[in-house]
Amino acid sequence: MKIARAQEMRDAEGRAFAAGLPARVLMETAGGAVARAASAHLPPGGSCLVVVGPGQNGGDGLCAARHLLAQGMQATVWLLADPSRLRGDALDQYRILKGAAAVRWVDQEETPQGMFDAAIDAIFGISLRGELSGAALRAVHFLAARDLPVVAVDLPSGVRADTGEVAGSAVRADCTVALGALKPGHVFLPGRGYVGKVVVESMGLLPAWTRDLPLSLIGRMPPGGGQGAQEPKQSYGRALVIAGSAQYPGAAWLAARGAARGGAGMTILASVEAVLSHPAALPEVILRHLHGRDGRIDPAALLREQFEDAQAVAIGPGLGAMEDAPAWRRAILAIARPLVLDADGLRAFAGCPEKLSGRTAPTVITPHLGEARHLLGHAVGDAPHERLAAAEELARRTGAVALLKGQPTFVATPDGRVGLIDAGGPELASAGTGDVLTGLIAAQLAQGVPARPAAERAALAHARAGERLRSTAARGHLASEIADCAALTLGEES
Repeated sequence: MKIARAQEMRDAEGRAFAAGLPARVLMETAGGAVARAASAHLPPGGSCLVVVGPGQNGGDGLCAARHLLAQGMQATVWLLADPSRLRGDALDQYRILKGAAAVRWVDQEETPQGMFDAAIDAIFGISLRGELSGAALRAVHFLAARDLPVVAVDLPSGVRADTGEVAGSAVRADCTVALGALKPGHVFLPGRGYVGKVVVESMGLLPAWTRDLPLSLIGRMPPGGGQGAQEPKQSYGRALVIAGSAQYPGAAWLAARGAARGGAGMTILASVEAVLSHPAALPEVILRHLHGRDGRIDPAALLREQFEDAQAVAIGPGLGAMEDAPAWRRAILAIARPLVLDADGLRAFAGCPEKLSGRTAPTVITPHLGEARHLLGHAVGDAPHERLAAAEELARRTGAVALLKGQPTFVATPDGRVGLIDAGGPELASAGTGDVLTGLIAAQLAQGVPARPAAERAALAHARAGERLRSTAARGHLASEIADCAALTLGEES
């Protein structure tokens, strides 16, 4: 499902208008959708308060009030601006509604009186600038104090469209009718806590005018590889996991478990003896000994490997200190196979992510926020829109698919496309779950899935596995359980 930033939505509307779609048709469609959503909260003949701002969002609210009147409802319009400020189709809607004797009008300086069954918030939508103040702020406080069911037009007023940030105060809606497409404010915290149930009304804009938007919400499992039931295990691909050290043997085994559970026909774990002999060993995993120093893999040993028996390689979890980063970079860049780079492997490219752009085989990097900061060499805030920008920058500078872990998770590609996975929860923040995700992605790559859908598919299965475990117990989930449960969630459709 596509997600549009405010300017992208305006551009899509502009293209629709240029192609001959009348603006009044969009407003009628939007008003009808909002009226339908409001009707769900109204008894027959019920009373609805419509709070109207001066822009096109207000025009949508006025149009919704007209539709409600046609359904036999009562409408009170609280106009938060002088009518002289209305323009275009919003002004036309005002003139039509002004002649309806059944409408009660409340001036911006007044306070609505009487009882209402529901309210429509048509103050700002995506047009918010600055902080809420004056009549708009007073209206938001009024709606909060009356505890009415509220339907928001496009976005709850006070929620910023592109960031999900709240402009001091915001309407808490029970339902939000997203016009044209979802906005980041619908899915980014804290905005997502204000939108209630979200209904997307395409208004004739989707898919024709928004199909090329770069940001998408990944709600269904992206298409995967998938082999026939009778095909041999080699058809499902061989995933090679290079991971672990004497200090962190568990990270290697969790990544290998993720690869095995992710559907790789064969999983090979290459590491030092201290890892391969660890009691966490899985009998299904093939072991390959690598020369080590001080309990860690010697990067020079990787340069002697050909990786001819692997369709995909995962490297990084639990490798330990990157004391010789240049040697690790040479070893990693020499791997001519689809690659997942995570954890300590990413540290070899701290401050120089562009060095990854020379790889010709598909690459997926999977940093968390701290690793993203080290890779980029500058501060990155933890707000969703800042993390989104960091994912886009990582993909652009590395030439790789950048999966930035967190809530939500972003999967960005060098051409500017971004998938957003708004699933999972605190169970995915426990130790080892990131290692499992690395293995899951490697399994998808080994099966021939392209880098972006491989990352999206694995991340969605990973998140849903966490949700499934959370439904069984509030706490105490193990990363190994995430891997085992991911095998069940892979291939599920929402």
